[in-house]
Amino acid sequence: MKTAVQFGAGNIGRGFIAQLFHESGYRVIFVDISPTILDAINHLGNYNIRIVGEGASTIPIDNIQGMEAHDAGAVAEAVANCSIASTAVGAGALKAIAPLIAEGLMKRMAITADPLNILICENLHNASDYLREMVLNHLPPNVRETIIARTGFVQAVVSRMAPLQVPSETDPFSLDIRVEAYKRLPVDSKCIAGVLPKIVGVIPVDNFQAQVERKLYTHNCAHATLGYLGYLDGIEFGYEALETPSVRKILDEVLEETSEALIRKHGFDREEHREHVSDLLRRFANVELGDTCFRLARDPLRKLAPDDRLVGAARLCETHGVKSDALAKVIAAALHFDAPEDPSAMKLTQLIKQKGVDVTLMELCSIDTSEPLGEMILREYHNLPSNDIILA
Repeated sequence: MKTAVQFGAGNIGRGFIAQLFHESGYRVIFVDISPTILDAINHLGNYNIRIVGEGASTIPIDNIQGMEAHDAGAVAEAVANCSIASTAVGAGALKAIAPLIAEGLMKRMAITADPLNILICENLHNASDYLREMVLNHLPPNVRETIIARTGFVQAVVSRMAPLQVPSETDPFSLDIRVEAYKRLPVDSKCIAGVLPKIVGVIPVDNFQAQVERKLYTHNCAHATLGYLGYLDGIEFGYEALETPSVRKILDEVLEETSEALIRKHGFDREEHREHVSDLLRRFANVELGDTCFRLARDPLRKLAPDDRLVGAARLCETHGVKSDALAKVIAAALHFDAPEDPSAMKLTQLIKQKGVDVTLMELCSIDTSEPLGEMILREYHNLPSNDIILA
């Protein structure tokens, strides 16, 4: 049976990519560092993906194997002989798996000239270039060009949502995982080496950057909007924030702003994009996903970065002549996110106390309060405490 090597056996690796490989007829080899997960994979030999909400069902996944990441020789052998590989390890761990991939590619060169494509399912800008360089650093100079020419570092846009996983009371070692039904995986067609094996749900796209920005400024931006506005309004769950009229009004305005900017930049068909947004909101309403406003809002230092989901969306609107009034409200709300259990929020709060919101906006978001966007955010920020919430 043809094999797929999946680096990472967490929510995305086990709960999404493995399903696509399994449904495409592959035996999946999971490479991970967790002895508990690997022991369960090798002992049980199967698990269930449980689709929650609309389209609820159980998808059995078998023909699986667990492999310890520290067993470099075994991992290299698996990479050398597989038909496709994928990473879902977290951006910070790519450096750790790069030498394993490099060793596997060297072994592969001695076996076959067939290319290997590696789907990179990480939340990292230019993850394909990053992993390619990491792997390159571990290849001998005399074979680098040959191996790299035969390897596709193919970035993907992962949009499947998974709720917080609750351990089974009856079986604490269960591998079963709960996710939503969505299983579309756009990948960058320009990075494919040779011919990409046909895999269920995997969709090569030419204008990949358009897909990346649509995910960031639609999906991620909308989630952040629900998180920050919901948190300030004392709402626990994202789906509850979605159902709150005052929050929904601003969310709809945010999506109107980002939609228009994305359409102007990338030429998305208006009806297709409208359907994309409608489908996204339907998915957000899935009660069983159980995403809290805290989870959607946490780590504001990252989410308020100049090129991230909120400020990046506002700049995109600015560049393409679209108003960003609603986005300014959400950015102001994010600056007020002070959840004590989130270290990032505490650092943000301390930064504002020490340097003021004006300096914080410049240092964190690269927004000058004398420019129109900065003026709007500052106005909303100072209005917020007196109004309790900015949602009225």
